[in-house]
Order: sequence, then C-alpha cells, then structure tokens
Amino acid sequence: MKYKVGLITAMTFAVAFSSNAMATETGAGCGVGKIVMEGKSGKDANIVASAIDFFIPLQPFGMTSGTLGCDVSQQVSNEHERETFFVKNEDNLTIEMAQGEGSHLQSFASIMGVDNKDRDLFFDTLQTNYETIVTSDNVLASIDTTLMVHPTLNKYVQ
Repeated sequence: MKYKVGLITAMTFAVAFSSNAMATETGAGCGVGKIVMEGKSGKDANIVASAIDFFIPLQPFGMTSGTLGCDVSQQVSNEHERETFFVKNEDNLTIEMAQGEGSHLQSFASIMGVDNKDRDLFFDTLQTNYETIVTSDNVLASIDTTLMVHPTLNKYVQ
C-alpha cells in the first residue's frame, strides 16, 4: 500500500512539474528556481526550476517586489487567448469585420484590451481595411499590422 501511495505521489509531482515547465516557451519564469538554474536550458532544467519553486514558494514575493528574476514591468499578455478566440470564431469575426460591428468583434476587442472609447475606431479601422486583412496569409498578423500603423490603435498591438 505504501508503495502505491509513493508511486502515485511521485507520478503526480512528475506530471505537475513537467506540465508546468512546458506551459510556456520562456522557461521557469521567475523565482528561486530561475535563479538557481540560470544559464541552463532544456526540459530538465525547467523541471528542476519548477520543482525548486514548488518547494520554495517565493514567486509571489518576487512578483510584487520585482526581485528573484521577476520583471514587474512586463505586461500580462492575452496573446494565447486572442489566438484561440480568433481561430474558434474566424468565420464570424470576418463577417463582423466586413459589417463593422457584432458580438464576436466586441469580444475580440475586449480580449485585445481595446478601451471602450476606442472601440468604434477599432471597428471602423478593421472594416475599412477588411479586404487587405482577410486576403492575407495570416489574418491576425494583418490585423496587427493595420493597428500598428494607426496613431491611436497601435497601443493595442502586443
């Protein structure tokens, strides 16, 4: 019985640490684990860094104080959420971009962090540039390019 409990515990830690290490391409992020494993790369280094951070949980302190390798000036990114939403709703979004309005477009603007005061301008810009945006090979990149050159909307491109 003790063997089974130990095996289950070991497997749980292995899954937790490996999924934690593979969750992002940037590695361990910040914390004691990042500092200890500084300069090392690869899956094993990230698993060890995650394990250290699990057993020495000082990341919240580092995140609030800007220590332990945590950069508090970095913006929280919704890039994954934006891409996932776009892929799942591309047909509706392209229709609503042509119309310049719609609930999917509202949600997309929200995910991108577009302020309410800039929403109409955002919708108008996408509608005006609709043909260029939807005929490109990468619609999301084309949206970003369109917004990047806009003096008001460029702040919403990550």
